[in-house]
Amino acid sequence: MNPNNLLSYKHFRSGAAWIILFIGIGLYYLGYFQVENDSIWKEIIIKIADVLVIGVLLGYLSNAAQFLGVFKQDLQDIVYGKEFLKKRNDISTLWETVSKQLFKEKFPAISKDLLSAIKESYLPLNEVSYYNDYNVIIELSWADDAHEFIIAKDTVNFDLITESPNKFELPLSSWINIDGLNSDEYYIKIVEYTINGEQITNSQEKSEVDSKHQIYKHKCTIELSGHTKYEITQRQERRYMLAKDFHISFRAKHIINKLNVQLRYPDDINVDFLCRGTIKDFKDVNSSNGYIEKQYKGIILPRQGYVFVLNKKR
Repeated sequence: MNPNNLLSYKHFRSGAAWIILFIGIGLYYLGYFQVENDSIWKEIIIKIADVLVIGVLLGYLSNAAQFLGVFKQDLQDIVYGKEFLKKRNDISTLWETVSKQLFKEKFPAISKDLLSAIKESYLPLNEVSYYNDYNVIIELSWADDAHEFIIAKDTVNFDLITESPNKFELPLSSWINIDGLNSDEYYIKIVEYTINGEQITNSQEKSEVDSKHQIYKHKCTIELSGHTKYEITQRQERRYMLAKDFHISFRAKHIINKLNVQLRYPDDINVDFLCRGTIKDFKDVNSSNGYIEKQYKGIILPRQGYVFVLNKKR
């Protein structure tokens, strides 16, 4: 049915309803004032009037309810529509009000601080990217016969998803504890860095020693632009003393969607795995002597991650 025919049909229904209503009123008049009280026709006429008048009234009430429902839906579409929300200056206040209702006004004394902490820590207001399918492979081996120094080979690959192809910097940072060590006893070096299958040669690397905390820091930075998705592979190698660095920690800098980590280690090392602030626990995919694999299928937020605690067997 096209719009013109539909409009004509509605007008027809409206006109017919008025005619039926007047007929019903006329029958009421006829039944109550023109027909004798003891006549069977009086009851018949009044019943027919009831059917006609009540039918028309119910029809109007039904149409009114339908109109109000459509109007309510249209109003909701306007109030909660994306374009309208984008123009609101009180969106933060609206978010706080909705959030309070979500946790049912619990903890009123700290609700403001709670919402502020959530907003500052977990809402990606300043983020321009996130990591998808983050995979980490760590291989540990002894660097010396005394089994004091460790060589850690790390391979990380993931898809970097950005909101725009504009230029931004991607850092890779590592550090090791060097308290009491000579400069020839430790190192951190980049073995391979590829973007979309191509070897990177224009990275900027910087190393420094934090004498106050006795930490050696290494940072590699590259500039990316022109795409909204990058396939990243990073390989690095570290040499350090296990007794001074007995844990392998990871803390997300950006949001990560799904993470898998594998650790291979010598038989004479004990390893414990700890979640680092994640909402759920990591799933144990495969664990055996000298090998651990953990998986997280949800979202990992900034400052969350994991920790491997290493202890040499005695």
